[in-house]
Amino acid sequence: MLKFGRKRQEEKEESAALPETEKTAESKTPASDPMQITPDEREEFEEFRRQKKILEIRRLLRMIDHTLLKQTATRADIKKLCEEAREYGFYSVCVQPVYVSACCEFLKDSPNVKIACVVGFPMGENKTETKVFETKRAIADGADEIDMVACISAVKNGNFAYVKREIRQIVKAAKGNPVKVILETSLLTRDEMVRAAVCARDAGAAFVKTSTGYFGEGAKAEDVKLLKQTVDGKCGVKASGGIKTAEKFREMTEAGADRIGTSSGKEIAETLRKGLQ
Repeated sequence: MLKFGRKRQEEKEESAALPETEKTAESKTPASDPMQITPDEREEFEEFRRQKKILEIRRLLRMIDHTLLKQTATRADIKKLCEEAREYGFYSVCVQPVYVSACCEFLKDSPNVKIACVVGFPMGENKTETKVFETKRAIADGADEIDMVACISAVKNGNFAYVKREIRQIVKAAKGNPVKVILETSLLTRDEMVRAAVCARDAGAAFVKTSTGYFGEGAKAEDVKLLKQTVDGKCGVKASGGIKTAEKFREMTEAGADRIGTSSGKEIAETLRKGLQ
């Protein structure tokens, strides 16, 4: 009994002689802290975040109508436009009527890239029957979507019955293919913008669209918000005109745009992708 008591006393003295750090180490359980993230877990989490960001960028790029409407565009330029749309995963290419057939050729192995064709472009002052013919021919040539310019003079004259009737005829001529109605918002008052958007919505348009990019300021966030509010989910809103940077692109999507028309799709895509590096 004395021997046992002496042994316990020696153990206490040895323990007292240990440095404080060693005492702490001995008192801890060998199991690791359950709240501590291991290097493997951290790497897995970062990869998850990266993949989520990649998916978000793909979603944003899928909103783009990659556009080339200059009369100086060559066949080689249009081919490059189609190649970029395929590479970056844009929703469509948007071209003049003379290049719809060429786009069909260049994109024959890329069914995910749609072809949009402008009608009554850029002023919208063609007769309705001319726009109807353009629409039918574009669809026959292989266009998947029609971007028509509304008759701006009819809007300014307050002849909204004409505006609505014309849009309805274009929608009918498109044979179920989506029609986007360009309102040229920078030339309109807020009241004219709202009433024209209502005409497009009620006539069966798939989108109301801000601008051609040829007149005025082009797309503005406040106009996108007004159009979004006006159509109230009955059709989409496409922002176009002057959208040349990723910052402007973000501004339009945050304002509520469902589709973006831009000739700077490649530059916007490259900027967004840099965020992954």
